Amino acid sequence: MKFCDKLTFVVFTYNEEKRIERVLRNFTGWGHILVVDNHSTDLTRDIAEKYGATVILHKNPGWVEDENTVTLIKQAVNTPWIYWGFADEILNEQGLLQVVNAIESDKFKIINLARKNFYYGKFCHDAYADRLNRVFQKAAIDFTGNKIHSFGKTTVDESAICYLDEKKYYVRHFISNTSKIYLATIDRYTDIEAKTNKYSGGMKLFARLSKQFIKTYFIGGAYKAGTPGLFFVIQMMYYQSILAMKTYEREHALDVDGIEKLNNIERENLLGNK
Repeated sequence: MKFCDKLTFVVFTYNEEKRIERVLRNFTGWGHILVVDNHSTDLTRDIAEKYGATVILHKNPGWVEDENTVTLIKQAVNTPWIYWGFADEILNEQGLLQVVNAIESDKFKIINLARKNFYYGKFCHDAYADRLNRVFQKAAIDFTGNKIHSFGKTTVDESAICYLDEKKYYVRHFISNTSKIYLATIDRYTDIEAKTNKYSGGMKLFARLSKQFIKTYFIGGAYKAGTPGLFFVIQMMYYQSILAMKTYEREHALDVDGIEKLNNIERENLLGNK
């Protein structure tokens, strides 16, 4: 373990009493910890304070990379470096050591880390794995006008970004949602994203989803996780399908009243002169 006084681990929470302890244990001894809590009603804040973390309350708009939230965090953090974390993630000791070493080398301003998923407790290999500029100096990323599922714009040269080897060092993302919980999550996120999304459907949507299935299930190795891997891929494809549907509805003004007007036209045609 190697404490880094230049780094604050920021962890976003809402009713995370079942998971917050492990992420705090993960980061304790490596740097400062700031818990940004979305007004939890359980013991999340009590547990965080027990582990010596600083806790601030902030009501976010349903996601945490918006400009206002990031501005608040940058003001609250006293260190030059920020680690962007969540209660369902773990970075092992080897990965944390690489992060601290990269910071203390004074060669970089951003550290880019891969994230890989566990679904129903099974490792899904590279299926929907992603990379994120997760560790960064405050001025290295500009979040002005940032949109959901985006992570700001870098303000530094590419040479100032350290890309850790994704085969050796990556964040473990432990998805614990059931299908019922995911339906609510998908509904909430697609509502937000559909407001600015552009529809690209028909055969393009079918081709995109087919390509996605091949890329994630076979090439990405989700099949190695068995049934959980299959369900994980299906769930992510469902997200894209619902997003396309909501975008189409917005662009064609298809709310309940609008659909009913269209249905009434067909009803009248069927009834004729009756």
